[in-house]
Amino acid sequence: MRSIRSSFLIIILISFSGNLICQDVVAVLDRIYGPDQTLFNGKKYTYYPPPGTERHQYLFSPDFVEGSVTIKGKNYNDVTLNYDIFNQQLLLQFPDKNGPRNRIEVSKARLESFRLGNMNFEYLKLEKEPRFFQVLGQSPVQILYYWRKNLDVNGIIGSYHLTFTRAVRDSFILKDGQLKPFNTKRKLITLFDPGIRPEIKSYLRKNKVNVKKASDRVIEEMLVFIANLK
Repeated sequence: MRSIRSSFLIIILISFSGNLICQDVVAVLDRIYGPDQTLFNGKKYTYYPPPGTERHQYLFSPDFVEGSVTIKGKNYNDVTLNYDIFNQQLLLQFPDKNGPRNRIEVSKARLESFRLGNMNFEYLKLEKEPRFFQVLGQSPVQILYYWRKNLDVNGIIGSYHLTFTRAVRDSFILKDGQLKPFNTKRKLITLFDPGIRPEIKSYLRKNKVNVKKASDRVIEEMLVFIANLK
Protein backbone atom coordinates (compact mmCIF):
# COMPACT_ATOMS: atom_id res chain seq x y z
CA MET A 1 0.00 0.00 0.00
CA ARG A 2 2.88 2.37 0.81
CA SER A 3 4.49 1.79 -2.61
CA ILE A 4 1.16 2.35 -4.39
CA ARG A 5 0.58 5.59 -2.49
CA SER A 6 4.11 6.80 -3.28
CA SER A 7 3.72 5.97 -6.98
CA PHE A 8 0.40 7.75 -7.15
CA LEU A 9 1.91 10.83 -5.53
CA ILE A 10 4.68 10.91 -8.16
CA ILE A 11 2.12 10.62 -10.97
CA ILE A 12 0.13 13.54 -9.58
CA LEU A 13 3.22 15.70 -9.26
CA ILE A 14 4.28 14.97 -12.85
CA SER A 15 0.80 15.44 -14.28
CA PHE A 16 0.38 18.89 -12.77
CA SER A 17 3.93 19.98 -13.69
CA GLY A 18 4.62 21.34 -10.25
CA ASN A 19 1.54 23.56 -10.13
CA LEU A 20 -0.06 21.49 -7.40
CA ILE A 21 1.53 22.24 -4.06
CA CYS A 22 2.11 19.59 -1.42
CA GLN A 23 -0.92 20.53 0.66
CA ASP A 24 -3.21 20.07 -2.34
CA VAL A 25 -1.68 16.66 -3.02
CA VAL A 26 -2.44 15.58 0.53
CA ALA A 27 -6.02 16.77 0.10
CA VAL A 28 -6.37 14.73 -3.11
CA LEU A 29 -5.02 11.63 -1.41
CA ASP A 30 -7.38 12.11 1.53
CA ARG A 31 -10.32 12.21 -0.87
CA ILE A 32 -9.16 9.01 -2.54
CA TYR A 33 -8.26 6.98 0.54
CA GLY A 34 -10.72 8.66 2.89
CA PRO A 35 -10.09 10.32 6.28
CA ASP A 36 -9.32 8.33 9.39
CA GLN A 37 -12.64 6.63 10.08
CA THR A 38 -11.71 5.99 13.69
CA LEU A 39 -11.57 9.72 14.33
CA PHE A 40 -14.25 10.90 11.91
CA ASN A 41 -16.80 8.37 13.12
CA GLY A 42 -19.69 10.45 14.37
CA LYS A 43 -22.89 12.14 13.31
CA LYS A 44 -23.13 15.77 12.29
CA TYR A 45 -23.64 18.17 15.18
CA THR A 46 -27.02 19.79 14.61
CA TYR A 47 -28.03 21.14 18.01
CA TYR A 48 -29.06 24.79 17.89
CA PRO A 49 -30.74 26.45 20.88
CA PRO A 50 -34.01 28.28 20.19
CA PRO A 51 -33.58 31.87 18.95
CA GLY A 52 -33.13 34.34 21.77
CA THR A 53 -31.60 31.82 24.16
CA GLU A 54 -29.11 33.47 26.50
CA ARG A 55 -25.62 32.09 27.09
CA HIS A 56 -24.48 28.86 25.46
CA GLN A 57 -24.31 25.08 25.89
CA TYR A 58 -20.52 24.77 26.01
CA LEU A 59 -18.18 24.35 28.96
CA PHE A 60 -16.45 27.71 28.56
CA SER A 61 -17.07 29.29 25.16
CA PRO A 62 -18.60 28.60 21.72
CA ASP A 63 -15.07 28.89 20.33
CA PHE A 64 -13.37 25.63 19.39
CA VAL A 65 -9.82 25.18 20.67
CA GLU A 66 -6.84 22.96 20.03
CA GLY A 67 -6.83 19.70 21.95
CA SER A 68 -6.29 15.97 21.68
CA VAL A 69 -8.45 12.87 21.83
CA THR A 70 -7.78 9.18 22.43
CA ILE A 71 -9.97 6.68 20.59
CA LYS A 72 -9.47 2.94 20.67
CA GLY A 73 -5.99 3.40 22.14
CA LYS A 74 -4.87 5.85 19.45
CA ASN A 75 -4.05 9.43 20.35
CA TYR A 76 -4.92 12.26 17.95
CA ASN A 77 -3.10 15.51 18.67
CA ASP A 78 -3.70 19.00 17.31
CA VAL A 79 -7.40 18.52 16.67
CA THR A 80 -10.01 21.24 17.14
CA LEU A 81 -12.51 20.46 19.88
CA ASN A 82 -15.27 21.79 22.08
CA TYR A 83 -17.37 20.23 24.82
CA ASP A 84 -21.16 20.64 24.85
CA ILE A 85 -21.90 19.92 28.51
CA PHE A 86 -25.64 20.48 28.15
CA ASN A 87 -25.90 17.52 25.75
CA GLN A 88 -22.75 15.82 27.07
CA GLN A 89 -21.09 15.59 23.66
CA LEU A 90 -17.47 15.98 22.60
CA LEU A 91 -17.39 17.91 19.33
CA LEU A 92 -14.76 17.83 16.58
CA GLN A 93 -14.39 20.61 14.03
CA PHE A 94 -12.56 20.17 10.74
CA PRO A 95 -12.49 21.64 7.22
CA ASP A 96 -13.26 19.69 4.05
CA LYS A 97 -14.01 20.27 0.38
CA ASN A 98 -17.65 21.14 1.12
CA GLY A 99 -16.92 24.04 3.42
CA PRO A 100 -14.49 25.54 5.89
CA ARG A 101 -16.13 24.12 9.01
CA ASN A 102 -17.70 20.75 9.70
CA ARG A 103 -18.70 19.77 13.21
CA ILE A 104 -19.41 16.23 14.34
CA GLU A 105 -20.16 14.51 17.63
CA VAL A 106 -17.23 12.22 18.37
CA SER A 107 -18.61 8.69 18.72
CA LYS A 108 -18.57 7.45 22.30
CA ALA A 109 -18.36 3.81 21.24
CA ARG A 110 -14.56 3.71 21.55
CA LEU A 111 -13.81 7.12 23.00
CA GLU A 112 -11.44 6.91 25.97
CA SER A 113 -10.30 10.43 26.82
CA PHE A 114 -9.68 13.92 25.55
CA ARG A 115 -7.75 17.04 26.47
CA LEU A 116 -9.32 20.47 26.14
CA GLY A 117 -6.86 23.27 26.84
CA ASN A 118 -5.23 22.27 30.14
CA MET A 119 -8.08 20.03 31.26
CA ASN A 120 -8.03 16.24 31.00
CA PHE A 121 -11.28 14.30 30.61
CA GLU A 122 -12.04 10.60 30.57
CA TYR A 123 -15.16 8.73 29.48
CA LEU A 124 -15.68 6.43 32.46
CA LYS A 125 -18.25 3.82 33.40
CA LEU A 126 -18.29 4.12 37.17
CA GLU A 127 -22.04 4.14 37.68
CA LYS A 128 -24.97 2.82 35.66
CA GLU A 129 -24.08 4.82 32.57
CA PRO A 130 -20.68 6.04 31.29
CA ARG A 131 -20.06 9.76 31.75
CA PHE A 132 -17.41 12.35 31.00
CA PHE A 133 -15.34 13.35 34.01
CA GLN A 134 -12.54 15.84 34.34
CA VAL A 135 -9.77 13.88 36.07
CA LEU A 136 -7.21 15.36 38.46
CA GLY A 137 -4.38 13.48 40.12
CA GLN A 138 -3.06 9.95 39.75
CA SER A 139 -4.19 6.61 41.13
CA PRO A 140 -4.87 5.43 43.77
CA VAL A 141 -6.60 8.68 44.77
CA GLN A 142 -8.10 11.04 42.21
CA ILE A 143 -10.64 13.83 42.17
CA LEU A 144 -13.23 13.79 39.41
CA TYR A 145 -15.47 16.65 38.29
CA TYR A 146 -18.70 16.13 36.38
CA TRP A 147 -19.59 19.31 34.47
CA ARG A 148 -23.18 20.14 33.49
CA LYS A 149 -25.62 22.87 32.53
CA ASN A 150 -29.39 23.22 32.56
CA LEU A 151 -31.70 25.24 30.33
CA ASP A 152 -34.03 27.41 32.41
CA VAL A 153 -37.21 29.27 31.46
CA ASN A 154 -37.26 32.86 32.70
CA GLY A 155 -40.02 35.45 32.59
CA ILE A 156 -43.79 35.35 32.83
CA ILE A 157 -46.56 33.75 30.81
CA GLY A 158 -46.62 35.30 27.36
CA SER A 159 -43.17 36.79 27.75
CA TYR A 160 -40.35 34.45 28.53
CA HIS A 161 -36.91 33.45 27.33
CA LEU A 162 -34.54 30.54 27.76
CA THR A 163 -31.20 30.79 29.53
CA PHE A 164 -28.43 28.26 29.96
CA THR A 165 -27.24 28.13 33.54
CA ARG A 166 -23.60 28.70 34.30
CA ALA A 167 -21.40 25.60 34.29
CA VAL A 168 -21.80 23.57 37.46
CA ARG A 169 -19.41 20.87 38.61
CA ASP A 170 -20.18 17.94 40.88
CA SER A 171 -17.11 16.83 42.84
CA PHE A 172 -16.10 13.27 43.64
CA ILE A 173 -13.21 11.34 45.14
CA LEU A 174 -12.39 8.23 43.12
CA LYS A 175 -11.08 5.70 45.58
CA ASP A 176 -10.99 1.91 45.27
CA GLY A 177 -12.97 2.17 42.04
CA GLN A 178 -15.87 3.99 43.70
CA LEU A 179 -17.15 7.54 43.35
CA LYS A 180 -17.66 9.32 46.64
CA PRO A 181 -19.25 12.80 46.41
CA PHE A 182 -18.22 15.81 48.45
CA ASN A 183 -19.09 19.50 48.46
CA THR A 184 -17.36 20.79 51.58
CA LYS A 185 -13.91 20.57 53.15
CA ARG A 186 -15.32 18.63 56.07
CA LYS A 187 -16.98 16.06 53.81
CA LEU A 188 -13.79 15.64 51.79
CA ILE A 189 -11.75 14.88 54.92
CA THR A 190 -14.20 12.20 56.09
CA LEU A 191 -13.71 10.26 52.84
CA PHE A 192 -10.16 9.34 53.86
CA ASP A 193 -8.89 6.89 56.46
CA PRO A 194 -9.16 8.18 60.05
CA GLY A 195 -5.40 7.86 60.58
CA ILE A 196 -4.55 10.56 58.02
CA ARG A 197 -7.51 12.90 58.51
CA PRO A 198 -5.71 15.22 60.98
CA GLU A 199 -2.85 15.78 58.53
CA ILE A 200 -5.24 16.49 55.66
CA LYS A 201 -7.20 18.91 57.82
CA SER A 202 -4.00 20.69 58.83
CA TYR A 203 -2.85 20.92 55.19
CA LEU A 204 -6.15 22.40 54.04
CA ARG A 205 -6.14 24.98 56.85
CA LYS A 206 -2.47 25.92 56.41
CA ASN A 207 -2.81 26.36 52.63
CA LYS A 208 -6.27 27.95 52.83
CA VAL A 209 -7.73 25.47 50.36
CA ASN A 210 -11.35 26.15 49.48
CA VAL A 211 -12.44 22.90 47.82
CA LYS A 212 -15.37 24.62 46.07
CA LYS A 213 -13.26 27.31 44.41
CA ALA A 214 -9.71 25.94 44.33
CA SER A 215 -7.92 25.84 40.98
CA ASP A 216 -6.98 22.54 39.37
CA ARG A 217 -3.34 23.16 40.25
CA VAL A 218 -4.14 23.62 43.95
CA ILE A 219 -6.24 20.43 44.00
CA GLU A 220 -3.51 18.43 42.26
CA GLU A 221 -0.93 19.66 44.80
CA MET A 222 -3.27 18.57 47.58
CA LEU A 223 -3.63 15.12 46.02
CA VAL A 224 0.16 14.75 45.82
CA PHE A 225 0.37 15.56 49.53
CA ILE A 226 -2.34 13.02 50.38
CA ALA A 227 -0.74 10.33 48.23
CA ASN A 228 2.50 10.68 50.20
CA LEU A 229 0.84 10.21 53.57
CA LYS A 230 1.44 6.88 55.27
